[in-house]
Amino acid sequence: MANDGKDIVLLRGERETISMPGNKISFVHRNPDSAYSMVEWAAEPRAQGSSVHIHRLTDEAFYVLEGTFGFQVGEEMVEGSAGAFMFVPKGTVHAFWNQGISPARMLVMMSPPDFWRYLEELAEGLTAAGDDAEAAMELRKELSEKYDVEIVGPPRRATS
Repeated sequence: MANDGKDIVLLRGERETISMPGNKISFVHRNPDSAYSMVEWAAEPRAQGSSVHIHRLTDEAFYVLEGTFGFQVGEEMVEGSAGAFMFVPKGTVHAFWNQGISPARMLVMMSPPDFWRYLEELAEGLTAAGDDAEAAMELRKELSEKYDVEIVGPPRRATS
């Protein structure tokens, strides 16, 4: 629903959702003329999370809605449950993953707004790569050169 092309209202079930192994990402807000984009990230119990990475131009903010996410911010490892907030300024090494034994959800805000395109292309490419780890790594490398992400470590997983 739109109002004069400026205000946007998305009701439950009106968002586009993409999937990556163990994770579903719903696009909450992705207007390229906006100051930010936002996704809802849902992760299965102990699901693999993001690769350890850096954005040179993009700030990210994470707000945990339910469950427990593990976060690496710089050299620090933190567990965040419902209500936890993490801000990761551009240039900071970071990663996230579901650290708990139950499903987890969080909101992720990115500024500037265009990083959602990386997520969309990554999900499509990982589906096409299937179980081919080499193809998945090549895809990540190709997308890293195209978007504001530098992969500096493997995807993170829950620790006992």
